[in-house]
Amino acid sequence: MTQKPYLSLVIPLFNEEEVLPKLLKELYSVCNSLNRGYEIIFVDDGSYDRTPLLLKEAADKSSNIKFIRFSRNFGHQAAFNAGVDFASGDVVITMDGDLQHPPSLIPEFIKHADNGHDVVVGERTLNKQNSLVRELLGKTIYKALSAMSGLEFRNSSDFALYNRRVVSVLKKMPEKERFLRGMVQWVGFNKKYVKYVAQDRKAGKAKYNFSTLAGLVMSGVTSFSALPLRLAFWAGILVLLVSMGFAGYVTWDHYVNPNPLIAGWATVVILVLFLGSIQLMVLGVVGEYLYKMFHEVKGRPLYIVSDAGNIDKEKLEKSPYGIHTL
Repeated sequence: MTQKPYLSLVIPLFNEEEVLPKLLKELYSVCNSLNRGYEIIFVDDGSYDRTPLLLKEAADKSSNIKFIRFSRNFGHQAAFNAGVDFASGDVVITMDGDLQHPPSLIPEFIKHADNGHDVVVGERTLNKQNSLVRELLGKTIYKALSAMSGLEFRNSSDFALYNRRVVSVLKKMPEKERFLRGMVQWVGFNKKYVKYVAQDRKAGKAKYNFSTLAGLVMSGVTSFSALPLRLAFWAGILVLLVSMGFAGYVTWDHYVNPNPLIAGWATVVILVLFLGSIQLMVLGVVGEYLYKMFHEVKGRPLYIVSDAGNIDKEKLEKSPYGIHTL
């Protein structure tokens, strides 16, 4: 494409050779019906199956298809941010590549953008792939994030539309630890939520396991709230009050009770273990924040791009947090 597209679709991929042909078919059908210029930017997050080969074949067949390839696996959030960096459209839509985010909603997102909304976010009412327990846990986590950060986190993922001025603001935020859905809430602007049902994965295996999800939640909490640190402080105050109360009780019991508590190891061991566990939790919370600061101070990039297809390198605007070896 020689002219600037109206729509940029950003889709991270990691070992998605099975679902990619189906994804391309649905995206072509939807995007061609828009009667607007578009580009589809796939971000290959270090795949080691046939995903890179399929992307190159698709890019050779259509200039609407673009891809960038990381030098290794940098993670889902890094892939989204890299794709947004490379996007040149007036509006940018980010979505997963497993077809859980229905491409059929793209026209509705654009309709709300045309009506003046800067950000359009897909809000899940149900995820068919998740169990009931995981669904309840996810909704609880988002409510907790909202309460801790003072921002509005709904049951949503990174299925969203951003207009160009929102993208410009996001690209100027220099932090390396980037929790995109939290950053979008932080920057504000006029938002619209569109409810949808997340479909089952069409092929392949889910890439998010429990530890990955836990890391994402921890990143969101520590990026937008100091509440864990404050809770650690108040936990220390609580332990101090409990200790003072217990000391007062032991003193009273010694002088007043004819059968005072028998001095022994049990009380000492319980108190030591209790205080030690509180100290370790506090150190863990402080350590998480120190790690984030250490990560930022080192200044290492969020991602490294090693290869690309159908990307206009002359017009590429470099970001303060990524390396483009193009």
